[in-house]
Amino acid sequence: MTPSQAISAEPAGRGRAFAVVIMLFLFQTLNFFDKLVFGLSAVPMMKELALSPKEFGLIGSSFFLLFSLSGMAVGLFVIGRFPTKWILIILAAVWSATQIPIFFSSSVAVLIACRIVLGAGEGPGLPTALHACYNWFAADRRSVPSAVVLQGISVGLLVGGPFLTAIIVNYGWRTGFLVCGLLGLAWMLAWVVIGGEGPYAATHASHDALPSAATVPAKLLWGDPTVIGVIIMSTMSYWIVGMSATWLPPYLQLGLGYKPTDVGWIIFGIYLFQSPLLLGGSWITQIMQRSGWSLRACLGNTSGLALLAAGCALLLTLVTTGPLQLVCIAIAFAAPSLTTIFGPVALGAVAPAVQRGRLIVVIYSGNAASALLSNALTGWIVGEAGANVALGYAYAMTFTAGILIVGAIAAFALIFPERTIARFASMAPMAARAV
Repeated sequence: MTPSQAISAEPAGRGRAFAVVIMLFLFQTLNFFDKLVFGLSAVPMMKELALSPKEFGLIGSSFFLLFSLSGMAVGLFVIGRFPTKWILIILAAVWSATQIPIFFSSSVAVLIACRIVLGAGEGPGLPTALHACYNWFAADRRSVPSAVVLQGISVGLLVGGPFLTAIIVNYGWRTGFLVCGLLGLAWMLAWVVIGGEGPYAATHASHDALPSAATVPAKLLWGDPTVIGVIIMSTMSYWIVGMSATWLPPYLQLGLGYKPTDVGWIIFGIYLFQSPLLLGGSWITQIMQRSGWSLRACLGNTSGLALLAAGCALLLTLVTTGPLQLVCIAIAFAAPSLTTIFGPVALGAVAPAVQRGRLIVVIYSGNAASALLSNALTGWIVGEAGANVALGYAYAMTFTAGILIVGAIAAFALIFPERTIARFASMAPMAARAV
């Protein structure tokens, strides 16, 4: 009996798979609580600690100092050697351990140190969660579970906006960090019971396109146009994803003039749009894929369209006002997340199972290096505008729109999964003989 038949035939196994997905969904929710609490605390934090926009931007970017390096290290040296269940427990423990000390300290140095270590813990989080999800579902059924996991991002921003804002307004900005740390501890206790390895892990991967024992030479794998296209596309996409939690709240408040109590609800509305976008987009592309549409159309073209729409919407925010402006902001900040579904699914479709986890974790950790630059550069651009804060944000958003359009061009020009599968399949007999 194949793994897919086992899941279909055994309700317990199917229920376990969906329980794991829900836990990974909550994992991502906590991930973005941890990110969002910093941005929501921006104004009172800058006032109390006497931080300029440039200094705040640098502290925000410090979160990403080890973000990519730790993710790539986990992808290269940990994934495939240790169960993902325990990897995720360790990551969640780091999250909690770096949030709670902020509650007890008024030191900028402690804040920076905690943000750096938190970034190191969160770097491997999303790609490892997606890899853990893929271990429970067949290749042509991964888009929707991936979207559910990524809904944690939307819910983290959706619920986190008003929830953490209320805590910060009523109990102080430090309490927001304490709450995030305690929620992480609660998740760990539940994951100890529910987490585990699925039937589609590498050791059970005889159903993959390439033989499970076969590998693709590293030079061929990493030099493939589809893989390069995903690298460029995901890096450009993460530019805005990485800066959103830090800079979207102060942009709404200081750049557009909204009240602090309104900002949380505006973010709620923006990311309310993201939930149906991710679920609907992934569901449609999964149906298209199973109906015979090419992976190129389902994954490559849709990624390019998502980034192109986001870039254009961000430019439109500069010439619109009111509700229309908020709609454009919603598209600009939500649509790039679609590439976080389609990119890993494309990599999972083309790579041998034994190399899939490492490929996804390394790429989707390394791409976060763009957030290190985007947070610092956004702060620098806004700061250079001096007293004209609105103009500074206009320049920053224009530059970000250009980054998104570059990512769209890469997706359109390079992501051709069918060609990659054929190329790798032709190498499988040779690779198998070399083993």
